Amino acid sequence: MTRLDDIYPEALKAHYERPHNRGVLDNATATSAASNPLCGDELSVYLKTDGAEISAAAFEGHLCAVATASASMMSEAVKHKTLDEAAEMGEAFAAMMRGDDSVSLGELDALRGVRGYRVRVRCALLPWEALRKACGAAR
Repeated sequence: MTRLDDIYPEALKAHYERPHNRGVLDNATATSAASNPLCGDELSVYLKTDGAEISAAAFEGHLCAVATASASMMSEAVKHKTLDEAAEMGEAFAAMMRGDDSVSLGELDALRGVRGYRVRVRCALLPWEALRKACGAAR
């Protein structure tokens, strides 16, 4: 039997309970939205770039615990990365969430426990989908 702590470890709970970078980012240079009609999650991702580097990232929306934690962790992870590095990180995160155990992404590894629940994987990936679109818009 899976314990709740396997899905929601402390790092994930911390980002859900006190999300980082939640809200509209003033002077965003790129924005994008994504939604999951199966569960009702909707979010917007905001990026501020200095050239090809992401200087700030933020999000807002109506999100479940997993999507909120994923968005919060993502907004921290992509700061000071180039648009290409953020896109690569998003691809690595998607691979991890789809079962690739060779991928290690530091604090984002806390979301591995979600993999046992297919519908929750989509929740974890949603912010990264919006990030990918926002990176494309920033180019």
